[in-house]
Amino acid sequence: MPRNTPSVPTIVASLITRDLALYECFRRRLVNYHAVAASIKPEVEKLAGKTTTINTIVVAITRFSESIERETGEKPARSLSGARISLASDVVDVTIRARKTEQYEIAKRVGELAPSLSEPTRMFQLSNSIELVADEREYQSLIRASLEKFEITRETTALSRLDIHLPPAAEVAPEFGLFLTELLYRNGIKIRQTYIGAETVLIMSRADGPRAYEVLQAEIDESREAAREGKSPAARKSGVGTAELLQDELEGTFSSKSIGRD
Repeated sequence: MPRNTPSVPTIVASLITRDLALYECFRRRLVNYHAVAASIKPEVEKLAGKTTTINTIVVAITRFSESIERETGEKPARSLSGARISLASDVVDVTIRARKTEQYEIAKRVGELAPSLSEPTRMFQLSNSIELVADEREYQSLIRASLEKFEITRETTALSRLDIHLPPAAEVAPEFGLFLTELLYRNGIKIRQTYIGAETVLIMSRADGPRAYEVLQAEIDESREAAREGKSPAARKSGVGTAELLQDELEGTFSSKSIGRD
């Protein structure tokens, strides 16, 4: 079966943190919640697999905005202290248009192939489609043929997949996705897609995969060392946190940019 779809608040946080310009507007309190809710409503419904209302999204946006004011950059960094990461290169990201009745059949077919696959296939259920993230060679040689009766609308190849596994007891801050985006952005790495659920899956170009792994592993090692010393990660970095570093870099960049999504 496809994995459970994330909640509306989780989706809203993910969409906002994926858009650095929009997030910067939230930090500066320059946004109209209802306008943002109307803008992202189609994508929220697509990812949630159900219809929702502007008011529901506004409530989620309000809670997210309040969490920004409460949290500092320390909490997301601390979440990484117990993390494990894995990197897979030569990955394909596939979109299959499918009705609810077809989604079970797709999941069943891919599941039946699992014993023959060297890499697990990630499946993300949307309202009228399924996203597959699979090993490119295994997709071409095994998976694709089993899905010929379904409408494959997009196949993006030459990608890397970075999986972040957090301990079950880990408390994930609402801006965890932003923390990862900022961290990799400052190292010249652009995340193409983010899937947040029981585990966090980051999709990027194949060329960026090894560097992203290196950056995240260094951050994990830093967080673990800080935990052992009883210090915050920022304290071990001359007192400068991730948010402050990005603030200097982005200063003025988004001051005149519109809130609308591309």
